[in-house]
Amino acid sequence: MNYLIDLSGIIDLETFHEYVSKKLDFPAYYGQNFDAFWDCLTDMESNSIIRIEGLTDLRKSLPDAYKKLNKCIDDYRQEYGQIEFILFDDSPSGGGLISEV
Repeated sequence: MNYLIDLSGIIDLETFHEYVSKKLDFPAYYGQNFDAFWDCLTDMESNSIIRIEGLTDLRKSLPDAYKKLNKCIDDYRQEYGQIEFILFDDSPSGGGLISEV
């Protein structure tokens, strides 16, 4: 599976988790926190590609979430390495939350 998550326009943690869980098809019981994010990430198909855009915007609006997201990605790469992450500081697709409103 291929996923696109454009984090530009995310301004609070609740919206971040709602948006990401929707985009990554996380189950309804997703706990809206980074421990739950990790658990759901490790349950995803191993051949998935996750393209994450808008990291500069996330770093500016939610610096703690930015750090936790990057830590999850780094830890996943080291521990599992089966999902490919493609990271962009900007938003080349223009597919962020703002465009969905």
